[in-house]
Amino acid sequence: MSEHDESGGEGGGVLVRDLALPLGEPPSALRALAAQKLGWRAADVGDVRVRKTSVDARGDRPLKVYTVEVFRAGEDVPPELPRELAPPKGMRPARAGEMPIIIGTGPAGLWAALRFMELGVPSLVLERGAGLSGRNDAIRALRRHGELDPESNLCFGIGGAGTYSDGKLYTRKRDPLIRKVYEDLVALGAPAEILVEAHPHVGTNRLIKMLGRLEAVLTDAGTEIRYGAKAAGLLRDGAGRVAGVRLADGTELTGPAVVLAAGHSARDVYRWLHADGVRLARKPFAIGARCEHPQELIDRIQYRRHAGHPELEPAEYFLTAKVGERGVYSFCMCPGGFVIPTSTELGHLNVNGMSNHRRGSRFANAAIVATVEPGDFWVERPGDLDHEGPLAGLAFQRHLEAAAFAAGGGGYRAPAQRLTDFLAGKAGDLPESTSYRPGIAAADLRGVLPERVHGAIARALQAFERRMSGYVTKEAILIGVETTTSSPIRVERDEATLMAPGFPGLFPTGEGAGYAGGIVSSAIDGIKVADAVVGAGIVAGLLR
Repeated sequence: MSEHDESGGEGGGVLVRDLALPLGEPPSALRALAAQKLGWRAADVGDVRVRKTSVDARGDRPLKVYTVEVFRAGEDVPPELPRELAPPKGMRPARAGEMPIIIGTGPAGLWAALRFMELGVPSLVLERGAGLSGRNDAIRALRRHGELDPESNLCFGIGGAGTYSDGKLYTRKRDPLIRKVYEDLVALGAPAEILVEAHPHVGTNRLIKMLGRLEAVLTDAGTEIRYGAKAAGLLRDGAGRVAGVRLADGTELTGPAVVLAAGHSARDVYRWLHADGVRLARKPFAIGARCEHPQELIDRIQYRRHAGHPELEPAEYFLTAKVGERGVYSFCMCPGGFVIPTSTELGHLNVNGMSNHRRGSRFANAAIVATVEPGDFWVERPGDLDHEGPLAGLAFQRHLEAAAFAAGGGGYRAPAQRLTDFLAGKAGDLPESTSYRPGIAAADLRGVLPERVHGAIARALQAFERRMSGYVTKEAILIGVETTTSSPIRVERDEATLMAPGFPGLFPTGEGAGYAGGIVSSAIDGIKVADAVVGAGIVAGLLR
C-alpha cells in the first residue's frame, strides 16, 4: 500500500500514513510532514485529522506514528458529529409474542438488541445474571471472601465476560462495522481516542458506566431486559420453527425468533442445546496460565531508557512461538492490570485479566497459552458425561479447573509459581504481593496442566526470553489456570441465513457460539444476526 491514498479518507480527504514524530514533538508538526509527503506547499494544506495513532518502540528512540486525513486549503470539510443512539421516530411498544428473544447480554446480545432498536424492532433480552449493582456485589464477595455465586459473577451478568475483561477493542477483523461499534461506544461515553488508537482500550471502570447508559437507551426505546432469567430450553411450534424459550423456573416466553448469544462459559446452555438436537461441533481453543510481571519491568524491557516517559502508556507485548505443531502465544495482555477469578462453577477455578482505563496497577499480566485441538480433549477421569462428542472440550476445561481449584487449596485461591520455578519443575516460594484476589498458593502448575500444554509453554518461554531479554525472571509468576480463551464449541449455522440447520428461527451468534473472539467482533456478529432476522421477514418493524 502506498504512503498516501488520493481517496479513501473518511471525510473525502487524502490519507497519509506513517508520519512519525519523536516523543515530545507536538501533533501540530504533522501538517508540515503531510505536506512534504504529498508534495504540496504548506499553504495548500487545510484541515489535518488524525485517523490512527500508535507507538513504535523498536529503536533507541520511540516514535509516535500517525495516519492522517489531509484536506486542501479552502476545501469544504464535513463536520465530525458524535453519533446519537436513539430509536427511529414513530416506534410503537411491542405486544406479547412480537419481540425477538435474545439469550445473553454480552456484546453480541446487546448489539443485536441495539440493531433491532435502530430498525424499529424492540426485543426481549434474557440474562441469567444480575444487573450492574447486584453483579458488583457478587464480584466483591468473590474477590474479597472467596464466595462464588454461580449465576452472577465475572462471566454472568450484564455485559457478559467482556464487562470485566479490560474493555479491549482491538480486533483483527476487517469490517466496516468496526467503525460503527466504536462510534456507538463513544456515544455511550468512551473517549473519542478509541476512534484513532491502534489498540483502543476503554477500561473496566468506564465500561461498567457505559453499560448502564446502553441499558437505559435500550429500555427507553421499549427493549425489555430481564435479569435472573436463565434459559433452559427452546420452544417449537407445530411446523418445527423455534417459537420461544423455556426458563429454568418453568416460565415459557414466545417470540418470532431466538438469538442465541450465550457466552463461552454458559456450559449448561450447550448441554441442553445438544440434548435438543441442535448441531454442535468441537472447536480448537487454547489453555494455559496468566503470567504476571511488575509493570515497571515490562516498561524497561520495551522502552529501555525511555521507560517512564509521560507520553508513553504502560508497555504491552505480543509474543508467539511454534513448538512442533502447537502454537503458543500471549493472549489478552493487560498492562497495569489485575488477574481475576472468572469461575462459574463451585469447586472450579479459571482466571482472566483486566485493567481499568488508567492502567494504574503495579502489575502487568497476559495469558500464556498453547493451542489445543479436538484430539487433545481427552481426560483421564472425566467425572461427567461430556467427555465424548461435541461437548468434549467442556469436559476438558472442567477437569483442568477442578484440578486448579484443588491445587489452590480452595476458597478460589489460585495455584501460582515463579516463572523460573516453572521452568525448573518445582513449586518454590512466591512474591509477597500480587494483583490476584482472593490470593495465591504455591503449587507446581505442571501437576495441573497436561504435559502436552505445559511442555509446549516451557519451550516457548525460552523463545520469548530471546525476544524480550529479562522476561523470564523470578519476579514473574504464573497464575493458573486459564481455559476460556474462546469457546471449545461451535453452534453450527447456515452461512446464508445465519440460522441453525434444522431449527428455523434460531440464530447463534457471538463468541460463545464460536463466531467471534472479543468485544468488537462479537458486537459485529450480533449486528449481522439482527440484520439477518429482519431481512428474513421473521419479525415486523413496529413503526406507526
